[in-house]
Amino acid sequence: MRLIPIITVLTFLCFEAQAQQHDVIYHYSVMDAMRNGIYEGEHNIQYLTAKGDFGLGTYNLLDGELIALDGIFYRIASDGKVVEETNRKSPFFSLAQFKKDTVITFSFNGTAEQLQQKLLTLLPSQNMPYAIKINCSFSEITTGGAEKIASADTTGLAVLMKNRPLYKAKNITGTLVGFYNPPYFSSIDLSPFHFHFIADDKTYGGHLVAGLLNGNLIVSLDEKDGYTVELLKNNQRFRNTKFKSNDKKSSY
Repeated sequence: MRLIPIITVLTFLCFEAQAQQHDVIYHYSVMDAMRNGIYEGEHNIQYLTAKGDFGLGTYNLLDGELIALDGIFYRIASDGKVVEETNRKSPFFSLAQFKKDTVITFSFNGTAEQLQQKLLTLLPSQNMPYAIKINCSFSEITTGGAEKIASADTTGLAVLMKNRPLYKAKNITGTLVGFYNPPYFSSIDLSPFHFHFIADDKTYGGHLVAGLLNGNLIVSLDEKDGYTVELLKNNQRFRNTKFKSNDKKSSY
């Protein structure tokens, strides 16, 4: 009489183990939450490191930009300083175990926007998600940061980003850390691309806003099977917000 529940449990465990083996992008919260002024999550860096060694996001109350590269998590503070981060919590992040499938090297001179158009032609499929690492040089670059807000502030991200701190640099080499997200994923993250940049010497970084690239690029693509999305289930603002459709999904 006890065989049925035992078999059921074993079947569930096998299914769960198979699901965990899938090579996915792990996403915490959704971009539409921040578009609606929801900026607090419950997971700290220790939790994040178990989900991936590569990715991007932000910290609670927008207290800096998050970049994960080679298993190290960085925070770009509002003054532009880059520091390693080991403890803070995040309300939004996208992480993956980076395992390159394809490496493409080519010479490129053009804007960051033109590079993104080029990348679209290099993707094996525009309907699959990709983790993308690009070793590159910029003759000039502008990155964006974030300034910590009050916990009661529910101003939407689009409004806050109009006055975000901007950091400029020239003749700098580093890594673009980011993702290609198909159009159907635009409520969850930026589409088609979301990139952060960090310099080789780890003294400069932030959300890629604009730039002029020059020289050889090494583009490493990691096609993923899909996404695992965890929602802000314990955030009352998230639970109560009435989300609306928004046609402007490509940027913040």
